[in-house]
Amino acid sequence: MSQLESGGWRTDQLLSMAARVVERRKDQALAALGLTHAAVIALQGLHAGAMNQEQLARRIGVQSQSLGKVLGRLEVSGLVTRTRDQQDRRQLNVALTPSGSSALATAHQIERDALPEDLEGWTTLQRDLVRILTAFEVPGRF
Repeated sequence: MSQLESGGWRTDQLLSMAARVVERRKDQALAALGLTHAAVIALQGLHAGAMNQEQLARRIGVQSQSLGKVLGRLEVSGLVTRTRDQQDRRQLNVALTPSGSSALATAHQIERDALPEDLEGWTTLQRDLVRILTAFEVPGRF
């Protein structure tokens, strides 16, 4: 029996630890692309189309200020563009560039390769995680 199995951990603690381990493995694998897991989530949020920074922040469930730092790095790398909204100059419209779309596809493959091969087959875990996220969903997120 492993230390985790015998440690008396609560489910929420195990979930948090698992998320950190997965994110760390993905960040290590994505470093070769100059990306982080957070950057990939931002790119993924733009995959369906351009939107303003506030909308993107709500869609991916982060603070706009935190997202701004990630988008700044992605813009410098040529993976997104940010332009002032013509109707509301306070807003920045964000769009994926062709290089960003390509990087996103490559990042998805790198992330899959960084995890155990059978993790994608864990449909029960996936359903449970969706249930958890849905239970805590804030309107406009995910």
